Amino acid sequence: MILLRRKVNSHQAGATSTCEADNAAPPVLCGVTPNAIYQCLGTPKVVKKEASSQCSSDLGECEKMSCIFSKSGWMKDNKVDKEKFSAYFDQFAKENPDWQVAVEHMKSNCLSNDLPPQGVHLNCPAYDVMICAFANFIKSAPASQWSSSAHCDYPRRFAASCPVCPTACFAPSIPIGSCNACLSLPRSP
Repeated sequence: MILLRRKVNSHQAGATSTCEADNAAPPVLCGVTPNAIYQCLGTPKVVKKEASSQCSSDLGECEKMSCIFSKSGWMKDNKVDKEKFSAYFDQFAKENPDWQVAVEHMKSNCLSNDLPPQGVHLNCPAYDVMICAFANFIKSAPASQWSSSAHCDYPRRFAASCPVCPTACFAPSIPIGSCNACLSLPRSP
């Protein structure tokens, strides 16, 4: 909220007044997803610990996500088993009704068609689906899941204004706009 304060300069021959903004919110600059989003959003844990613990942390992002999908039963013949993934999230939505809208958005955006690469990894469908799912959960998160803390104002505004892109998309060696989610990324307000 912007509060206006009236400033009166009476020492001049004619009194003048100016308005200036107090507590003006900083502009939202799209780019790397703020780390505070993870603290400010009650993002549910969708990957079971049993599956992720079986996949080495030494693996690259694509390999780790493929391992998690395989251990979770979401891969079939090196492709995402969309029916099993969808069924898992249908059950998740039943157990977490606040996330029903986010699940529906995720299914519509991430599972209905062939998904183009979402980040820097090519031919990594598990990574693409998970990045897409993560972005949809952030974008469609119910207001009740956001912290009302003042330090969460900027992450909330970022989520409402910007595409959610993998951090690797912003590496200096990656051409700007090469990641699917970042093709039309606005760099400033």
